[in-house]
Amino acid sequence: MRPFSWGAVTLASTALALACVDDVVLPDAEIGAVCGNGALEPGEACDVQSPGCVSCAVLPNWTCRSTGCSPVCGDGVVGSGADCADARRVEPCDMSGYWATREANSTRDAVVGALQSSSNWFLFRFEQDGDSFRVAESLDCGVHVTGTVTVDSTPGTLRSSMYANRMDGADGTRRARRGTSRRAGAGCEVTFERWYKVRGATDAYLPVDFDARPTLASLPPLPSADDPVNDTHVPEGSVDPDGDGIPGTSFRITGFVSGIRNAAQRDWKEYATAPGAPAPASVLTFAIPGSFDLEESVLRVTECESTCGLIASSARAATDLPGSMSFSYIGRALGTPRVDGVVAGPPRANVDDDLTTCANVRLLLPHEGGP
Repeated sequence: MRPFSWGAVTLASTALALACVDDVVLPDAEIGAVCGNGALEPGEACDVQSPGCVSCAVLPNWTCRSTGCSPVCGDGVVGSGADCADARRVEPCDMSGYWATREANSTRDAVVGALQSSSNWFLFRFEQDGDSFRVAESLDCGVHVTGTVTVDSTPGTLRSSMYANRMDGADGTRRARRGTSRRAGAGCEVTFERWYKVRGATDAYLPVDFDARPTLASLPPLPSADDPVNDTHVPEGSVDPDGDGIPGTSFRITGFVSGIRNAAQRDWKEYATAPGAPAPASVLTFAIPGSFDLEESVLRVTECESTCGLIASSARAATDLPGSMSFSYIGRALGTPRVDGVVAGPPRANVDDDLTTCANVRLLLPHEGGP
């Protein structure tokens, strides 16, 4: 037996001490990461008992949260199973991306006061930062009204209105339109601020400051004609955006009366979820209530034969009835199947592409008659 030596122990201890001088001690959190304990720890992309999370790594075309994983159905959309049932947005209250929208409001005709149901469609791309979002791109995709008569934008009006009343701030006349979307319990509180629009007249008839929220009646009166049936003069302040050679924006009227009505119009609209009634979180389509006001001045009527006098009557807003705005999520970005199935090309780059985009937007959110 070799004799025990304290000297050997001392030399060995000294050697071990010197050997540890340059060793690196890893943090306990990294050493202690355990896949399968249900806690997301450094080095893990997921840690949940769910299809799509394997060995704490997220499989391609899946997204995972602490409650489970879902297959990715499209750009910013997830669902359940191979067919992506229960499709929903990845970020519950984030408005970023492309949206088709429909404003639904009611008007009354000036002849018998009968209700008319109006739809106005838009394509939007929103950018969200925190709880606020702003309009980054937009197209106005036309108007359709039903009731005692049917009213539609003429082809010239549809083309010109797509680019009118910009909401993205790019023309430098005013900042981009804004809204908010924030978590509220199991849902989202959503607002979309008041915005003013004018058709068939110059921008001089818009408020200088939208944030001041003036009434339409307090603004300068719209251009007008004493006799829209027989007058041929061009009222001061009117424009011909549709290029038909007649002042005002043109609409085709069909039904028990028919013809073309050229008018100057001005309106404002604003939307917000009601207190205690948030929009459902993560859904692809939702609607929020709103209010609006409208002024119309008929400048000329044509192709109307014996009904010209009726067509010359202006519509007015049914302010006693609530309006609404429906939002349908398309996807995050161009170049993805979900978005490219609706948006034919970059907005404002090609008129024909934008007309196709607007036709798709109207198909996504069809007009609904009735107040």
